[in-house]
Amino acid sequence: MKLSTVLSGTVLIFAPLTWTLPPRGLSNRGSKRHSNPSFRIEEPDTASNSANATIQYSGNWSGAVLVSPPSGEIFNSAIGTFTVPSLPPAGSNGAAAAAWVGIDGDTFATAILQAGVYFSVSGDTVQYGAWYEWWPDYATDIDTGDFPVSAGDVITVNIEATSNSEGTVTLINESAGMNFAINLTSPTKLSYLGGQNAEWIIEDYTQNGGLVPLANWGTVTFVNASASTSANNKLGLGDATIFDIEQYNNIMTSVTIDSDSSVSISYA
Repeated sequence: MKLSTVLSGTVLIFAPLTWTLPPRGLSNRGSKRHSNPSFRIEEPDTASNSANATIQYSGNWSGAVLVSPPSGEIFNSAIGTFTVPSLPPAGSNGAAAAAWVGIDGDTFATAILQAGVYFSVSGDTVQYGAWYEWWPDYATDIDTGDFPVSAGDVITVNIEATSNSEGTVTLINESAGMNFAINLTSPTKLSYLGGQNAEWIIEDYTQNGGLVPLANWGTVTFVNASASTSANNKLGLGDATIFDIEQYNNIMTSVTIDSDSSVSISYA
């Protein structure tokens, strides 16, 4: 059953939620890790940049978000390609972040279907790996033997919602000529997708009960970014909202929408 069938005839109103920023945690790949919906930070005025794009501040998300589909439609896929950044290990032990593509998690905050790559500094080494997640379930790391990831690899992530309770995650390592795909089911009936958001994000994720220290990834650019809807419409980033990470009154990132299919996310 298509998402449009499941939700047809129902008028849904979604509003952004605000959250309390979790405390800091130490990145430890042996512990359970998960993403979160956007921790929106309400500003007194709507900000905008020189390109007149709306800017929303978040405690954990940085990137581009399509905050709503066209009227009467829902998002059922999102795709994007990025190059895995090279992180310096010196002086940043425990720092981490994750780059991902997903559906829902902003104004529709009860579910996220997502996948991407994490990068985590441990001692004098940097760990890279691919993962997928249907939030609120924990992230599942993909075995590096099945899908290796290294700095400089070009990764394509394709998220497809085949219904509100089922979806397919596909990752392609364009550099290594490897791909990984898996069918997923909503972990609970309370975490069905709404198809209200599509996003291209670098996240300060949660581990050990708190946000990990944010790694300096330099700049990550998502290219060939688009989302499709239940009416077979393909949307680019022209109407996307920019999300910048703000923590304890410090703006940690700088985001630029370069074109209708490209967004650059920089550690500030």
